Amino acid sequence: MEVSRGASHVYGIERHTLCLTPVAGDTQRCRFALGTLGITEPSEIHLVDFDSDENSLASIVYKHTCGIRALASTPWDCSKLVVVNNASVDVPVELVQLANVPEGPMSSRDALEQSVESIAVLETPSAEPQLPHAVVCHPSSYNKTAAVVSSASVRVWEFGAPTATQTHTIWASRNSMDDIEAAAWHPTATAQLLTADGTCVRSWDLRLDPKSQQTMAIEYAHSGKVRALDYNPNLPYVLATGGDDGSVRLWDARSPAAPLMEIANHTHWIYSVAFNPNHDQLLLSAGADGLVNLESTVSASSAQVVAAGLGGLSEVDSDDECDAGSDGSRSDRGEKPTDGLVAQYDDHETSVYAAKWSAADPWVFASLSFDGRLVINTVPREEKYKILL
Repeated sequence: MEVSRGASHVYGIERHTLCLTPVAGDTQRCRFALGTLGITEPSEIHLVDFDSDENSLASIVYKHTCGIRALASTPWDCSKLVVVNNASVDVPVELVQLANVPEGPMSSRDALEQSVESIAVLETPSAEPQLPHAVVCHPSSYNKTAAVVSSASVRVWEFGAPTATQTHTIWASRNSMDDIEAAAWHPTATAQLLTADGTCVRSWDLRLDPKSQQTMAIEYAHSGKVRALDYNPNLPYVLATGGDDGSVRLWDARSPAAPLMEIANHTHWIYSVAFNPNHDQLLLSAGADGLVNLESTVSASSAQVVAAGLGGLSEVDSDDECDAGSDGSRSDRGEKPTDGLVAQYDDHETSVYAAKWSAADPWVFASLSFDGRLVINTVPREEKYKILL
């Protein structure tokens, strides 16, 4: 069945970009922040506001002192970001404050260039720099922690007033010769997270002794490097991974011998996977093929558990597998959601490094490509009605 995609809303800048984050602390406005690499021009942070009622975009541009490799919004304060700067600078990672962020709609006066204020430094240079390349904040507003990812370690920081304190370190060298590519926080537990190194996905419990903190490992999650991770927010034992083999896989962390589901609708490396924070049967993926895919994974979601009256998942229903067409799209089987490709978005011309759900509207998501193109889309109306009705 054809789905009617809404209009794509494009915010383009003449800058190279790698990182995108929803403004996690703002549940009223659909806002996203992106950072520029600052290769040949001054670095910037763009705070972009999407008004779904007016179908309009507005933004505030903040000048930053150096190029930005990654950034994450802090759930406890919508005006703060944890920023990973280029490795060549003296302050690799810092907590910054965005000035004059309006609570309501942005106006033309807000569009004037602003500046950021450095609140706390998280990393200091060492004789053997770790080269941080990613950061993830814990999703809960009461747990003021962030994990800073480098090739050799994941360092966990706790934010106080006015400083940040390093509390834990996970060292990749104890378990693998491969670099750590990504990390993801457990949605509710305050001391559990996932990491990916090479083809392996590992789960960690920071409450345990350092020698026994690793609680689970999927040694060969993909045939190529794993670059993207996410927890299902409603079923935290269900994990999503994306790899260099172009596939997205779902896993049950309690029994990870084989994936619950494999999705092969990309043709190149996958850089981003993200469960919808409210309707976890919806999954975004994006990668080097320039595509953003919206998948329905209802058979491995909390909706399936509730419908079946069970406490967990075993394997994907074979009937659902049979409903997928040869092109990966779904056949029409009534009005209930089924597994398969809901929609594919080809609004980008270069690699898409991030696809993120809005923190304010569960039907809105944004994607960002290397050429500085931010695209905001919405879940197709037909799929929305299938979920709600």
